[in-house]
Amino acid sequence: MKKKYLFSALLGILLSTPIFAQGGLGADYLKTGELKVAKEIFEKQVGQSPAESNYYLGEIAYKEGKTAEAKSYYEKGLAASGDYVLNNVGLGKLDLKAGNTKAAEDQFNIAKKKDKKDVAVLVAIAEAYYDNNLKDKGDKALEEARKANKKSPLIYILEGDLKKDPGAAAGMYAQAINFDPNYTVAYIKTAQVYETVNPTVAEEMLIKAIELNPNYTLAYKMLGDMYYKNNGQYRKAIDAYQKYFAQGAYDIQDLTRYAASLYFTEQYDEAKRLINEGIAKDPNNFVLNRLLMYSYLQSKDYTNGLAAAHKFFSLDRGESEYIVQDHMTYGELLSKNDQLDKALEQYDLAIKLDPSKSTVYKEIAVACADGGQYGDAAKYYQQYVDNADQELLEATDFFNLGRYAYIAGTNAQRDSTLVDAAVVGKNYLLQADKAFSTVSERIPDTYLGYFWRARANAALDPETTEGLAKPYYEKVIEILEAKGDLGSEIIEAYRYMSYYYYLSWDKSKSDSDKEQIRNYSEKLLAVDPNNSVAVQLLDAIK
Repeated sequence: MKKKYLFSALLGILLSTPIFAQGGLGADYLKTGELKVAKEIFEKQVGQSPAESNYYLGEIAYKEGKTAEAKSYYEKGLAASGDYVLNNVGLGKLDLKAGNTKAAEDQFNIAKKKDKKDVAVLVAIAEAYYDNNLKDKGDKALEEARKANKKSPLIYILEGDLKKDPGAAAGMYAQAINFDPNYTVAYIKTAQVYETVNPTVAEEMLIKAIELNPNYTLAYKMLGDMYYKNNGQYRKAIDAYQKYFAQGAYDIQDLTRYAASLYFTEQYDEAKRLINEGIAKDPNNFVLNRLLMYSYLQSKDYTNGLAAAHKFFSLDRGESEYIVQDHMTYGELLSKNDQLDKALEQYDLAIKLDPSKSTVYKEIAVACADGGQYGDAAKYYQQYVDNADQELLEATDFFNLGRYAYIAGTNAQRDSTLVDAAVVGKNYLLQADKAFSTVSERIPDTYLGYFWRARANAALDPETTEGLAKPYYEKVIEILEAKGDLGSEIIEAYRYMSYYYYLSWDKSKSDSDKEQIRNYSEKLLAVDPNNSVAVQLLDAIK
């Protein structure tokens, strides 16, 4: 596979497009703080333009605090061409940093002798002074630049960069645009100022830069980043990143944001492709490995997902922190790989990270239920119900709690290996009954709560000796008959009632019990003509 970091197509565009100022697109990346991408561009260009590329590589090293490396680049640039005097400015800047003002000014004078009206050189000298807290000298150098060409956008870009107030900075960038409407860096700088305070203006600036040059990848990058960070406009981010990535200049952070945008729009296969590309370059990248684990889970590749989770949790976190979703994802992957006990350990770690996040309990309950652990599902769903805002809870929440507890209870009753199975089963069924009672209270006009409450009580009274389910099945019959709903639920209710009265008649031999047997058995046969229970009961009372 060809590496996406190849720059042949990109460089062809750069060299043929007059809109780029000195240094081309790489310089624009540098001026807007995108050092990694800028460095990669200039490393690719150094064979074609060694004096210029080494200068900018020196600038990048300087901004990274690598003064020895910066000096080496500036010297290589001068060795390639003594006429590219920005390298002299770079060396002078290093002399200022070392406290050697005389040597610095000697370098600056060499640069100025080449062309006293070269605004790029004069602005670079001013910036060197400002960088080293020599404001008066910086102001003087900037004034020289203004005298040389007061309409140069470079002057106003530097002045904007020096402003601490965003509004004042934006004003300077507007001046740059006023004097040179085609100077795309000014639009990028303006967008950076407005990104958080007025995203609409920021977007307009970036779109304007693209209108000026449709191949201006820096603007696409900035658009993608802005959409990604502001309100999660992931689909717009993807559109921008596609154009940005098409020309090859991107770094790990770009890969991460693009992949995350794909993940959040459920494009998991493409997300995994980008994530794996990034991991190939940075194997222990914490965020990319996290995203890979998430993506495998969402795409239901549980085997590779578990391997990714094992790796993620083995990484040196550095200053990064685990989040609740990390443990939840690991837990679900373990559960899907039939490692349920280990999954519960991860779920408990998720809760410890943020006990106040009640929805975590609900997510754990669902995961436990998916793994067939209904007792744990009931336990965690109960914790969700207990900790959630009661006004936000819905009847569905209590129904799910009741269903998990009901299944756990009936499973316990059938488990011959379980110590105190009867007690355990009863406790779950009582929990289910309480939950279904709340369902009935919240939606009294539907049969659902009564029906499941009847089932829970029938399980608590398996021999039907106490008739615990009777009042609830009666309510089910009342509601369903009124609606003409004669499905499986009413069949179950008729069957229970006819059998309940048979047991009562078997003891009392009362005519009223006998009549109830006939009544419910006939209703049962009316909706289920072949029901053997009804036939047997009617035969028994002849």
